Order: sequence, then C-alpha cells, then structure tokens
Amino acid sequence: MKFYGKSPVRISLCNGGDTDYHIKDMGWSNLINATLASLGYLCILEEKKQDFIDYYYINKFTGTSNHIKIHDLEENGEYTKLVVQTLKKIKPDFKGEIRIITNVPERSGLGGSSSLVVSLIKAAVKLKGEKVLPEDIAKLAYEIERKIVGIKGGYQDQWAAAYGGGVNYLEFKKDEVFLEPLWLPENIMNNLESNLILFFIEARQMDSGEIHEKLEKKVKKEKKESLEIMIKRRSNVLETRNALLNFNIKKFADLLNHEQKSKEKLYANLLSSRAKRIYDHALELGSIAGKVSGAGSGGCAFFIYPHKNKKQFMEKMSSLGCIHLPVKLQRLNSMGQI
Repeated sequence: MKFYGKSPVRISLCNGGDTDYHIKDMGWSNLINATLASLGYLCILEEKKQDFIDYYYINKFTGTSNHIKIHDLEENGEYTKLVVQTLKKIKPDFKGEIRIITNVPERSGLGGSSSLVVSLIKAAVKLKGEKVLPEDIAKLAYEIERKIVGIKGGYQDQWAAAYGGGVNYLEFKKDEVFLEPLWLPENIMNNLESNLILFFIEARQMDSGEIHEKLEKKVKKEKKESLEIMIKRRSNVLETRNALLNFNIKKFADLLNHEQKSKEKLYANLLSSRAKRIYDHALELGSIAGKVSGAGSGGCAFFIYPHKNKKQFMEKMSSLGCIHLPVKLQRLNSMGQI
C-alpha cells in the first residue's frame, strides 16, 4: 500500500525576522511569504516485505537521483539525516520504499529542506492512520530540523510547507507563531502570478544553517545597527500587508524594493556578488522590483516585470546564466491539505 505526502516551497516577499535571536531582540517579528503550487516535494511511502528501507531521492530539476539503503534507522550520509530523524520521531512501523521527488533546485533559498520533512511527516502519519493538524505538523518539522538535527534557521519554512494556501502573513513571538492567510481576489492573484518571474541564480555557497550562524554572530556584534534595520523591516512587512489587502500592486512593488535594500544592509557580506549583479541587471531590463530569496549567499531571485515582452526579458536573464522557474501560486482552498 502507498501513502502520499505533498508540500510546497515558498518565496519570502518580505521578512521582519523569524529567528529566535531576532524575536528575542525585537519582542515580536513578522513576514509575508507565498507558497508555490508549481514547486515542491512529494513523498511516497510504499510498504514492502523486507527488513530495511530503500530510500530514493529524485530531483527532476537537476535530473539526478540517489538510492540509499537504511538499516535499523541508522543515518547513512547527509542525504538520510532528515529522513532518519523524522522516522525516529514519528515512529511508524515501516519497512519498504521511500521516494522523495522534487523539482526544486538544491540550495535555492526556497525552504526546500523543510518542505521535504513536512512531505515525509504527512505520508508517515497517514501510514499510522492518524489525523494531524497543520499546526502540529509545522511544530514537529521545526523540532526535527532545528532542535534534533540542529540546522539553524527560522520558523517560516515549516509553517509555509505545512499550511500552504498562497499568500500568508506570519507573526512571531516567543514560543508562538500566528499565521493569517491573506485573502486576495482571483484577479489580484492572477496579476501577481503573471508579473512574478522567478529565477535560479546559483546554488548557495553555504547551506542555510551556516548562513544563519554567521548572521546571528553579526547581529550580536552589531546589535544596535541590526536592530534598527530589523524594526524598519518589520514596519515594511505591515505596510506590505496593507498594500496587498488594498490590492495596490504598485505600492507592493515599491515596498519590495525597500525590503531588498534593507536586506542588503543587514546581510552585507552574505549576499553573493553575482546575486547582486543579477538583481541590478533585472531592474535595468525593466523590472520594477525584485528580491533575492532566502538567507543570502546565492539561491533564487524573483522580480516583478509588468511589461508584455516577458519572453525577451527571460531570454536576456537566461543569457546571464539564470534559469527560469515556473510560478504558480497556491490558492486559499489548498490551505492545510494533508
């Protein structure tokens, strides 16, 4: 019998902080992200009469696959760490085949590792015959990734992957995550979708844990300056929320540019020079706004390009080595699907 779990990745539209060190300094923080129906992870668990687990990781973006045998839930290299620790936590009585299938680039800054964990949790709880709420899935994924495996980072990726639903506002306090789906009419969602263009620039030079470790040290060293930037970013998130709810795409674009500029100040040496050049060049080619995704050091970038000649824009970006990724935003009716 087969059990399925599916989860999206996200693009972060604006970020006023979602890590414990930011929350501690600021008291509370927030962000807005959008989950993608076009990019994500699918987990398939198939029970078989064997005393081990066949683990297959298939990446359709890179055209690569890995097959690793897992005995007695022992880790067998980096590829199995998240899978093994998730199974140990959930404790399903399972032997057989695990297939993780994705079309997301590695080290893309789209929250892929959290999406992988969430897809596995969804499939595993179905195998156990349990019903679990998205909030519980998000908390469980956070515990596995951040506390058990020890990958530094924030909360947004697990909540985005567990809830989905399109454009979401999230607010963070100590030990508390509040998620509000932003109801946007279909014409606005279509407008956003048609004007958002996403590119994979390059694999991040560091994984997200390394980046957050460096950023945390930088924030502590430059506490006053970092806090000022983050408070401005937090206000920018609230303005962005209002702009979206008032269906003001032009204002949203202006605020997105403010977000990228404040990110450049905060992350400074963590943003790759190539990512910065790509961002600047996209604006020169007619984009009215854009943002490098994730915690910096490469990955993906998305732009708002409101003109008709998108094909020409994408061809010019492609000549710079950027790879176009499909953008299909999830809708509210997908929220919380297991």
